Amino acid sequence: MTAIDKIGSAFLRRILLRMKELGVSQTELAKRMQVSRPYVTKVLSRDVNFSFRTAAKLANALKMDFFHELRERETGDAAALDQTPVTAKLRKMV
Repeated sequence: MTAIDKIGSAFLRRILLRMKELGVSQTELAKRMQVSRPYVTKVLSRDVNFSFRTAAKLANALKMDFFHELRERETGDAAALDQTPVTAKLRKMV
């Protein structure tokens, strides 16, 4: 398993746990993301490669902070990275 696969698997585990915490079904998640339920099923079962945009949509639909762990590891200061143009642009995309 590659590093990318490990990251994807860890991310999807967090998504599934969050869905369970909130009681959100795949149908409800699809509505929140404005995509089809079959697509959500494929993403969650890793039957399709998904983009960072899709990952951000998943996190946003479940009110999760997509960049939380990355910010803490790389900067130690979440507020500083939150103000960067890249972060602002990514937030507008979802």
